[in-house]
Amino acid sequence: MRAVLIKTPKGLRGSTPADHEAYSKLKRRIERMTPGTWFRMEWAVPRNGQHHRKLFALLALVADNSEIYDTTEKALVAVKLVSGYADPVIDPRTGELTQVPRSIAYDSMDQDEFEQFYQAAIDGVLRFILTGMDRATADRLLEQIVMGWG
Repeated sequence: MRAVLIKTPKGLRGSTPADHEAYSKLKRRIERMTPGTWFRMEWAVPRNGQHHRKLFALLALVADNSEIYDTTEKALVAVKLVSGYADPVIDPRTGELTQVPRSIAYDSMDQDEFEQFYQAAIDGVLRFILTGMDRATADRLLEQIVMGWG
């Protein structure tokens, strides 16, 4: 399980609704643990948290406005492909060249790389997925989504 958390005056909370749900499940699991139970944990200070939220807002925007990429998981794959954040691989079944999206995990790219990816992602989404939407409308909707997450 992974989640990006943000420190608030009321304590830790997930940075997106999905992250908050994952963190809530973790807290409940820790509360139910008995003494002597082993628990492995990793942590890192992530890239710019607002930028992370903006990416997930972009994925939500795609999922809400696309019949093909109707979940954030499908949207993420599509966004990686339209941004060119993929590696070419030969499909062993067909011999055809295909693209395999790369990881955007925190340990896979720093903030500068993430900024480049994010800009290419928005450009790619507007050019290939949400072709009827202009940049100003997309920026306004992304801001509304992020603000709605509180």
